[in-house]
Amino acid sequence: MNVCDMKTGEEALIEKVELAEGVKERLKYLNVTAGAPLVLLKVSFFKKTYLIQARSAKMAIGKEVAEGIIICQK
Repeated sequence: MNVCDMKTGEEALIEKVELAEGVKERLKYLNVTAGAPLVLLKVSFFKKTYLIQARSAKMAIGKEVAEGIIICQK
């Protein structure tokens, strides 16, 4: 299951991040790491952009990045 499978307002824990090393490092600085809590705040109309919150950081990510963030339900 990944971020794209979540519903707005749903909470989950990040299980792992399966992305290229450069993207993975950038997300690491924004608290998107294994074991971190994640909340899906909003999804764009065409499901191309996802607004998420990982710990205290809020960020918008594209669909390709969202598909690479593997989650498990709380």
